[in-house]
Amino acid sequence: MRVALFTNTYPPSLNGVANVTHFYRRGLLERGHEVHVFAPAPAAEDPFADDPYVHRYRSVLLPGEVDYMLALPVLKNASEQLKLLTLKVDVVHSQHPAWVGAWGHRWGRRRGNAFVSTAHTQYELYADRAFLPEKWVERVVSRHVGRFFNLCDVVTTPVQWMRQRLIDKGVTSPIEIVHNPVDLAELDRADRSGTRSRLGIASDEIVLGFLGRLSPVKNVECLVDAAALLARRRPNIRLLIVGDGGRREALKARAAKALGDRAIFTGSVRHSEVKHYDAAMDIFMTASRSETMPLAYTEAMYVGTPLVAHATPGAADMIRDGENGLLVPPERGAEGIAEAVERVLDQPSLRRQLLIGGRRFAETCSISAIGERLEEVYEQARELNPARS
Repeated sequence: MRVALFTNTYPPSLNGVANVTHFYRRGLLERGHEVHVFAPAPAAEDPFADDPYVHRYRSVLLPGEVDYMLALPVLKNASEQLKLLTLKVDVVHSQHPAWVGAWGHRWGRRRGNAFVSTAHTQYELYADRAFLPEKWVERVVSRHVGRFFNLCDVVTTPVQWMRQRLIDKGVTSPIEIVHNPVDLAELDRADRSGTRSRLGIASDEIVLGFLGRLSPVKNVECLVDAAALLARRRPNIRLLIVGDGGRREALKARAAKALGDRAIFTGSVRHSEVKHYDAAMDIFMTASRSETMPLAYTEAMYVGTPLVAHATPGAADMIRDGENGLLVPPERGAEGIAEAVERVLDQPSLRRQLLIGGRRFAETCSISAIGERLEEVYEQARELNPARS
């Protein structure tokens, strides 16, 4: 099968959708398919510059972001444009309902290709980034998302809550659950002791951590406050924040006030290094307001770091309370997170259960397993594609 992935973000950009799209490609390649990627050019050196199957659009840095490129509607050179005009594929798989994802839809439909799109996130949450009234933008985005997904032969999403949300918004296209894949072989090489040593963390210190984009929707302020509550009773608490984003400086100031020198902010790290930081943590905390199966959670589970999370959409689909993580009602805020962390620290049997359950869950999300699942979805889309009749 020949597949074209159209995405607004791709490595070396550091975010979940970029990594998921790359893992999709790897899983499909393992199964013998031909896979093309259409994505914005990175700001720095392109690790896929010599890969004839990765096609780059000219791009500019999106205002207000540290690592998100905005594609311009032209490929980097004339030969790439010619490839786009003449390329023959069986399935187009869009990773977004707008921009490059929408370009992929128009391109594929003109050629009669089966079309699949993945709902990676709750797009209305990003309405505050537009320089227009937020409620108006939310309504416009919601209507567009519904219309776009109804143009698909098949829609995929990683978690059940997003599937139900799309149905509630009037999406009638078939919606299939496809978990976000993780590279289990790479995670087996996580280095806990070396990473802690490099960060200046003593062996007897308890590291509470978060890994992800530092944006308002991640609600990292709550985690800083939870760590501060715990530090009053446990002087060996350290807070490790891995990632970058618009909230970084405000979070650093908050942490300095609440924790002094016990907070570590690493900034962005390459995805290949994420496993080491996950392993360096004793507990992974998250108070994100909405997630759609982030890789960070699954990767932490696999390397043996227990999760404590607010029971918000996405997290509650992934985490079975007491089995592979602990869920906290969001209204409990920082205090609820702190209490759940103390349960894990004080109950060795609970910690062992979370490690076993987390590993078991992560193993269902291997690159090869998700490649096989995508293959099934693509065959379904080809059967449903009206151009076949």
